[in-house]
Amino acid sequence: MLKRKEDTEKQQVNAKEPAPDESGSQAKAKISHRKKDLLAKLQRVTADFANYQKRMTRNTEETRQWARAEIIKNILPAIDDFEQALEAGKTAQDVQSLLEGFKLVHDHLLAMLGNQQVQTIATEGQKFDPVVHEAMLHQESAEHEPGTVMAELRKGYTMNGRTLRPARVTVSKSPGEKEPAPTEELNQTTDQQNNDSLD
Repeated sequence: MLKRKEDTEKQQVNAKEPAPDESGSQAKAKISHRKKDLLAKLQRVTADFANYQKRMTRNTEETRQWARAEIIKNILPAIDDFEQALEAGKTAQDVQSLLEGFKLVHDHLLAMLGNQQVQTIATEGQKFDPVVHEAMLHQESAEHEPGTVMAELRKGYTMNGRTLRPARVTVSKSPGEKEPAPTEELNQTTDQQNNDSLD
């Protein structure tokens, strides 16, 4: 009687414990399901990121197009002035009226540049600065200190403090001073501009 009771208790305990094979199958199934779930999430994140990149590229291109459109829109009044000046030139009796027409165009263009934070670079009488000046000529002068800008050959411009185009200038030098080689001047200017960009 006692033996039968012990056998019955053993059977009940064994019934509660899962078979080793069944437990292993469940674990593998959970791992497989987890892998599929992670893969699906990864695919969604990858697709979302790809869509984000496309959207940002599209937005950037649209911004550039609108910026160009804004600049062109500001140029149109200057073109109108040019056309009016050319039309007036057909019947103009003196040069002064033509000059006034071209001055009007010039003023409109400068105003447009000013609206874009574009400014002309100071030159004559300034100390030569390779960041904003490009030395085209070196000329001996007893009236100027060496390294002073004597004359402007072409205007230069900055935008928000950064050089758009350096001004071409004539620079004074001491009597008998050797003129710097153009390549040395160019390298100095390039190095200085690169350092400013890094800053």
